[in-house]
Order: sequence, then structure tokens, then C-alpha cells
Amino acid sequence: MRAVLTKAESKAYDEFLIKKIGMLPAVLMENAARGALDSINDWLVAAPAKSVLIFCGGGNNGGDGFALARLLTERGSDVDIVMLATPAQLSKDAAQQYGILRKILGPESFHKYPFSDSHFLSHLDLCVIVDAMLGTGASGKLRDKYADAVVTMNQLAQAIGANILAVDIPTGLDADTGDVPTVRGQKPIVVLADRTATMGAFKQGFFQGFAPDVTGDVSVIGLGVAIDSESAVNMLDISDIRPLAPSRFKTASKYDEGVVLSIAGSIGMTGAAIMSAEAALKSGCGLVTVATPESQRPIVAAAMPEIMTIALEDSDGEPIGKSLASLGRSLERADVILLGPGLRDSDSAKAYCKMVLGDAELPIIADAGALAAIADDVTILKKRKAPTVLTPHAGEMSRMLGIDRDELEAHRIEYAIAFAKAFKVVVVLKGAPTVIASPDSKAFISPTGNAGMATAGTGDVLAGMIAGFVAREPQSVLNPTIFAVYAHGLAGDVAAKEKTQNSLVATDLIAVFPETFKQLGLQ
Repeated sequence: MRAVLTKAESKAYDEFLIKKIGMLPAVLMENAARGALDSINDWLVAAPAKSVLIFCGGGNNGGDGFALARLLTERGSDVDIVMLATPAQLSKDAAQQYGILRKILGPESFHKYPFSDSHFLSHLDLCVIVDAMLGTGASGKLRDKYADAVVTMNQLAQAIGANILAVDIPTGLDADTGDVPTVRGQKPIVVLADRTATMGAFKQGFFQGFAPDVTGDVSVIGLGVAIDSESAVNMLDISDIRPLAPSRFKTASKYDEGVVLSIAGSIGMTGAAIMSAEAALKSGCGLVTVATPESQRPIVAAAMPEIMTIALEDSDGEPIGKSLASLGRSLERADVILLGPGLRDSDSAKAYCKMVLGDAELPIIADAGALAAIADDVTILKKRKAPTVLTPHAGEMSRMLGIDRDELEAHRIEYAIAFAKAFKVVVVLKGAPTVIASPDSKAFISPTGNAGMATAGTGDVLAGMIAGFVAREPQSVLNPTIFAVYAHGLAGDVAAKEKTQNSLVATDLIAVFPETFKQLGLQ
């Protein structure tokens, strides 16, 4: 796993490298510059004759830009520097890099911003524009000069088709919240990067607020010494996921591989019950029984012969009942309960979900209708007798927390952790990206998935996958949940290669489970 840091943690890491390890700031800048160069090398190779324009601020982020300019010059690229600070305003370490660069490039390569004359831009055959204006430590609204430079950079890149690299973080983006504090009219002022090469570790702000739409592809530049302390938030890697793959004994029966009891479906929403059940079964569990309102049972039963069904009493296609006894033998045999896919946000469905949440002694995966019941009365979670996994999207999470959705999106990692800790549940906060928070104040970010998965039914597939994998290892709900979330996103990525993100639908994910699971070590 790779650490995901806050601004304060990033600053502490830099201080550790300089004060405890004894690394010189110049060495850190050199490492940063070489990493930035590596991140754009393919762009440069594709257009070796073209030039690079670097916007440099007055702090150490600008120093990284000066060091990068020197390395680019060494490889034969034409480089021009746009300076947002005078030499006298540069930080000590940035000034050192600037002094070195001035001995290599002539004065005609340095341009003060705002431009007194922008005619030189018409003579540049630009391939790459580099944002080295402000780093992770920046906060608050941009000063006018910097805000103007951001707009200039974005317009220039769009006009000529150049790629933008952000060094450390796109200027204008908050590294903790992913917020863009500077707005003109209705338009946020932030560098629209194609790639971001960040220093040392991912930043939490990359996964919140506006960030996923402005960072582009993010890579981490090693600064020479690994982060040796355990981070509260970590980015998952496939090497973390493969050891979590469940094993299968040759002598196993269907009951040994786990039994899912799914309470799902209502009139007009049987598709959710069907997709979640199929996803659970094709995730390798041995048996799935769908308990669904009696009037909807024929629809679910006809969808897939391998799915078993039992009927719930219903009123207008929604479940009613006062106890779990009606589930009979299906409940006795189950290893996990999947509660909520396709259940409506209605009084009868909420009452049924609250009854299950309060009485069940098996692990519960709570989705959709079950989350509406929880939002109606979160204290129901205090009455649980069993481990519980919640799978909300941002709207459902904000309802459970009683906060505005924009507030949630700016602090989605923090809120997911706080909720998981407060109610001793595992929270799977779906989105870009999906965050898994555990009761012990840890969070895990999945790098898999794509925008094409923002389509009806993909959440039902995820809930079914989690139920299927938890059923196989019900003694520990966190690890199977992590595995399922990563696999779900990977299935979306695999399917999008053939279907495109534009045409992706939920059942396409299930269709590529075999290929997906092979990549994760399942046979």
C-alpha cells in the first residue's frame, strides 16, 4: 500500500527528510525534477523537436521547475521560463536552482509574468506546459497574479493542444479537501492538468472535491527515502489485493463456499435483486437465496436458474413482516445477509430493514433501501448484533450524516473514517474513487474503476460482490470487502476496454468477472 497524506503529514515528511535524515533541499529538488522528467518523457519522445514552457512560482515548487528546466536543457529540449516572482522574492532553495539555471539559459529564455510582451509565445512550438507555481502547502485563494497565470496556462494549452504537467499539485487545488477556493463568476480557477507528478506520496485532496477532474493521471515521485510510518489512509495496490484472494478446497461443498441470503427487490426494482444475486454467485460463493416480495418472486426466479428464491409477505410489491422467522431454513443456512438492493425508500421497506438490522446475528451488507432506513434512524446501528458493511454513494452518506453533499465531498475520507469509527461498521463510500473505512480509523482508497461506471446497477453489482466474498470468509468482513471493491473497479476497467466508458452498463461488469478474477489470482 502507498501512503495518502494530508498537508501537515507531507510537511512533516519533508522535515523528517531534511532534519532527521540529513538530505539537502537541493537533493530533494533534484529527485523531484528527475521524477517530473520521467513523467513526461513519453510526451517528449513523441514530439522531440518541440519546446517546453515552465511557469515557476517563488517557493520551492518553483525551484523544482528550475531544476526540471536544467534537466530538459541537458536532454536537448528548448525551454522557456515564466516567472511569477522576481529573483529577490525567491525562496533560498529556489534561488539556488535559479542561479544555476541562469548560467545555462540566456536571458531571452526568462519571461516575467504578467507579460509585458507575449509575442514570444507565437514562436514557441510547445509540446508541454509545466505548472510549478504552487505546491502542496499552498492554501486559500490565489493572488491575482497567480489566478491570472492559471487562466493563461489553461487557455494556452487548449489553443495549441499542449499537455500540462502539474508538479506536486495543480495550482489552485487544495491538497487536503480537493476544493478550489478561487472562483470567478461560476468558474473555478485551477490548473487543468493532464498529469500530476506529486512528491513523496499521494495527497488526500486528490481524492476529494474537484480533484479527480483536474489532476489527470497522478504519479508519485520518490524523494529518496520511503515513508516509514504507518499512514491512516492508504492507496491500494494489486500486490495488496492478491494475498486477500479466497482459496477453494477440492473437497468443498456449496455450503463450505458460503451462503448469501439476499433480502432485495420491490415492484419495478427487481433488476437490483437479480444483478446483486448474480454478482454474489459469480464471485464464488456456493449458494444465493433471494428473499423478495411474493408478487415479485416469479420475476427474480426466472432471471437465473442458479438463484434460489423465497417469498416475503408484501404490500404493493414491498416487504412487510414482524420477525426473521419467516425466512426459516434460508436464514439458518446463511453466512451473510445482503440487505437492501432494490428496496424502496418507503415506510414499509424501512421498517423491514430496521427489523433485520436489529435482530440478525449474521454479518450484514447494507445497501440502498437499508441505507435509507439507517438515514431515517442511525441509532439502529447501535443495536446491531453482527458485523456490518455499509455501501453508500455520496447522497446516501450525506443523508446518514445529516450534512450537505458538497461538505461531504470535500471531506469524504474524514467523514467515512469518523462514521466507521463511531458506529463500528465498515463504510464503503462509493465514488471517484471509492473509499473503504474501517472501525479502527483506517481508510483504503481503490485506484480501480472509471467514469463509465456511473450508471444504474453498478452499485448493486458491488453489493453482491461484497456479500459473495464475505460469505466465503465471514469471520473477517474487512478483507473480503477490500478485495471486492478493488475487483469491482477492475471489472469496470476491463469491460470499458471493449465496451468503452460511454456504453458501459452494470451487467458488462459481471460478464468480465472471469478475466478480472484471473488477474487477481483466482482460478
